[in-house]
Amino acid sequence: MHKFRVAEHKTIHVDGKDFLFLVADKAIFEMDPSTKGILADWGSKRDMTRKEALASLGALCAEDRDALFQGLLQRRVLIPARGTAPHAKTVGACPVSIPLKTLILHLTDTCNLSCRYCYYAERGRSTGRKERMDLNVARQAVDFLVAQSGGLEEVVLVFFGGEPLLNFKAIPAVVDYACAKAAATGKKVNFALTTNGTLLTEEIVDFFQQKNIGVTVSMDGFQEVHDSCRRFPDGSPSYALILPKVKHLLQQARQRPVAARVTLVKDPGQVPLILDHLLGLGFMEVGFAPVTTGHPDYQLRPADMDRLLEAFQDLAQDFLQAAQEGRFLGFSNLIDLLVALHQGEVLNYPCGAGLGLFAVDPGGRLFLCQRFTGDEQFCMGDIFRGLNQEKLAEFRAEAAISNKTDCQQCWARTLCTGGCYHEACVREGSHLKPNLHYCDWIRRWGEIGLEAYCQIAATYPDYLERLCRSRGYRP
Repeated sequence: MHKFRVAEHKTIHVDGKDFLFLVADKAIFEMDPSTKGILADWGSKRDMTRKEALASLGALCAEDRDALFQGLLQRRVLIPARGTAPHAKTVGACPVSIPLKTLILHLTDTCNLSCRYCYYAERGRSTGRKERMDLNVARQAVDFLVAQSGGLEEVVLVFFGGEPLLNFKAIPAVVDYACAKAAATGKKVNFALTTNGTLLTEEIVDFFQQKNIGVTVSMDGFQEVHDSCRRFPDGSPSYALILPKVKHLLQQARQRPVAARVTLVKDPGQVPLILDHLLGLGFMEVGFAPVTTGHPDYQLRPADMDRLLEAFQDLAQDFLQAAQEGRFLGFSNLIDLLVALHQGEVLNYPCGAGLGLFAVDPGGRLFLCQRFTGDEQFCMGDIFRGLNQEKLAEFRAEAAISNKTDCQQCWARTLCTGGCYHEACVREGSHLKPNLHYCDWIRRWGEIGLEAYCQIAATYPDYLERLCRSRGYRP
């Protein structure tokens, strides 16, 4: 006799309404009284037969009971008690052959700043290595991207470093070459660049506009906060130098909006003020990331993380107010979470590293992502001979969320999928471990995100579509 059970779920109560988040399917439904009733009735009964389930809906007529039961099965609120049916939407579960979508070019290993928390400088990996990528290597990297992109119509080329503008002379030639290469193969290349802002000039800014290059500026906030860590090698501050350069960039940003990336080191309670400051300068979005470092002087303590969560919760309320008024508030952390919930893709990996994304060092070697560039353990081949398929297959097999036993009973596992590999490497000692030091924080942040999502979905569903379009998703 077939038996059924309620799928793993979390309930969300918002504005007098009840919603259901199905963990395995990353799906959200508003619950009617009948659905609430059956979930309450089954709370103490792990498995039930179809007959028992229908009987629990006694207030309904037989036809309505059967329709509700079938609807719960179709939505996977109810699942077979023995075994689990495949997830409705699973991405990257069996990565046999994955086209390359994003290639990150480390145009240089060097940087003109000496940020105190920099993970890249912390490793001291530049010894004996080529410091700048020459044009020949960059062109071969473009060839590799196009050749490995399979049937993808669009690919992404990211200019990174170090500080990529130290090697700006290579960028225009690479852009022209990539555009010609893509056009010859019926593809389109989207360009992005991350910079500290110190080397921006009118010429460079004009070039960004002409070539429609998306720019992210690493900037930690107002002067006092920014200069606490982002300094030149001689110890001099950088904020006063970059401010007029960044303002010019933002004033000229007509093609694509400019984003800011903030590394949080101290006093997370200032996050709302930092967001206001950077949005006030003209940034379209601002994303916040706690510093990734093994240095105890810069790591955020548990009390700091609690304050950060409080700040994020306040910003989530500001975001909801903006949504109600039809305005856009560029709080990237919440936008990313809302878009992920709305798209509903169930991922087997936390990001594209080692799947559709790789980083290339100045010598042409391929690494899992930009954060691992130069670390031999994470070298996956090179652009000349191709990927090391054996090593890559081993990584993909080991890194899947299904292998992280600590994650299997966590309701938030489909939101974080174990977390950043680099963060785990630094904080947990292995890229294959989940980020256990962030687990409670992620669950609490997930609850804030789910509540915000349900509030917007119930009242302004079109707003969610707008957010998804801002991330390049089609309706």
